[in-house]
Amino acid sequence: MRRVAELESLAHFLRLMKFIIIPLVIVAVIFIWWRFFHIARPAVPPLSIAPDDPLMYEATSKAKESVSRFQELAAQPNCGIRVKIPFVSSSGTTEFLWAEVLSFRDSQMEVRYLTPPVTHTGRLERLHTHPVSDLVDWQIESESGKYAGGFTMRVMFVRGREQWGSLPPELETEEKKYE
Repeated sequence: MRRVAELESLAHFLRLMKFIIIPLVIVAVIFIWWRFFHIARPAVPPLSIAPDDPLMYEATSKAKESVSRFQELAAQPNCGIRVKIPFVSSSGTTEFLWAEVLSFRDSQMEVRYLTPPVTHTGRLERLHTHPVSDLVDWQIESESGKYAGGFTMRVMFVRGREQWGSLPPELETEEKKYE
């Protein structure tokens, strides 16, 4: 009799556990799906720009030709100085990273990399010194929140519209900041 009561008690306990374990498993599955599939998607779809894109070539030329304007604006009060510079990753691939300019010394810039390289593995020191001649683009944020420079970004807005039909709202907002 006592044994039957113990078995019934155990059966009741297992039924209760089923109602606790199943919802926990469901919550765990939803969390895993959200973590690996939902938040892993970029807010903005990837943009494909050919290495020999004529507009991009023109933009980088314009940036290099206007280095004196860049240095002039950088000496004035501003809310941020950024440059796009080449970086050779551990895989040997040249990527172009945005970096914050921390200081100028003669023809050198001390920078902090802002965008992580995609093809690099291993440790990456974020502080580097580059010659000003390395820059392929520059961007200075004025005290009013407008951007000067950003020539390659302007091309990306054009190519984004061509590839996607229209820009995502956050990029439309960003585009309006360029003078």
